[in-house]
Amino acid sequence: MTAPIHDRMSVIVDPNVFDQWLDPGMTDGRVVSEMLRPYDAWKMRCYPVSTRVNHTVNDDEECCRRIELAERQTQLFLSEEAE
Repeated sequence: MTAPIHDRMSVIVDPNVFDQWLDPGMTDGRVVSEMLRPYDAWKMRCYPVSTRVNHTVNDDEECCRRIELAERQTQLFLSEEAE
């Protein structure tokens, strides 16, 4: 699902193992490897969001709000017919 957006997949930890993932005493590599399985794409959504997500000072629900993308201009100069 994320390949068209970025060439690397972020780690999405299942909420059921948050406590184990955040435990500084966790040293069992086998257990950690089990947590690093691909996240179920059926549980994810993909939609455009504001560039506000690019700034760490923005940490609110606006960062998750869906936006409508403006039509992308694909040519530097438009022909007279297009104007």
